[in-house]
Amino acid sequence: MEIFRHIRQLWQSRGLLFLIYAIKAVAALVTVMPIYLTVNSLLAHSSFSRTLLSGWDMSVLLEIFIRREELLSMSLAMVITAAVIYLVLMQFINGGLYFAVVSGRTREMEWGEFFAECGRNFNNHMKITLLMLPVYVLLFMAAVFFVGIIGLAGGDMVGTPALILNLFKVIIIYLILLAASFFSDSARATLAAFPDHSFREILKIAADYYRPRVARLTRLFLLTFLPFLLIWLIVEWLTATIVGNWGGTVGLVLEFILFQVAAYLRSGQKLWFLIFLGKDFRSNREGRFVPEQVELKLG
Repeated sequence: MEIFRHIRQLWQSRGLLFLIYAIKAVAALVTVMPIYLTVNSLLAHSSFSRTLLSGWDMSVLLEIFIRREELLSMSLAMVITAAVIYLVLMQFINGGLYFAVVSGRTREMEWGEFFAECGRNFNNHMKITLLMLPVYVLLFMAAVFFVGIIGLAGGDMVGTPALILNLFKVIIIYLILLAASFFSDSARATLAAFPDHSFREILKIAADYYRPRVARLTRLFLLTFLPFLLIWLIVEWLTATIVGNWGGTVGLVLEFILFQVAAYLRSGQKLWFLIFLGKDFRSNREGRFVPEQVELKLG
């Protein structure tokens, strides 16, 4: 299948992949560390703190938040602040990322040009994000209402049938939001190809590209997502079994490494999909980029 032919290009785009992963890793670290340090300082005076940290679970965190309610609001403020910073930073990076995938230059991208494109298209990428946020909220509410109606058919289901039904509802919500995200990707690809067009024209070109391809993009995304999902399940299994048996600092280190591998591969999955989308977009709406077939003839 065509999308599997892009694995080699993904491997050759390691620099871009590492940048995407590093930004997400730093954002996660900035979010988690203040909360961890706060909780650790509260436990430092306790003779049971070492035991609690070596056997860390959500019950410990919940217990602390219940007894110290002010920590909940402080932690939420930290998470929201980190999320906003990450969101703004990613809109900056999106300028260079979508330029790279639509131009087909993920392998030989010059970093000076990459960051120039980041700054050039930042405002419009931010507009796309602000446009999509209420769309996601409305679609999520509509999807929840829709699956709620489906849930009525489940009646008093319990056990495995109820679990399957709930999983089915989650998948429906995910697919609806996923389809909406492809319009965001289409608009960002359009912006990379037509940076001098007005925002309204960008949305129109994106809609014309998106409408006949939404089902195909969904299939291709799921094809790239399934290998990552399999690896993620393996990581979860290793964390729950092998890593759990080690315990203490060694267990925490092993768990951290495994989850970083999963996070890196998740970034790779997204870039893998975008490489395909960029090539497909350039073949149909080349804009300032030369179509691939013309490049081959010129070469």
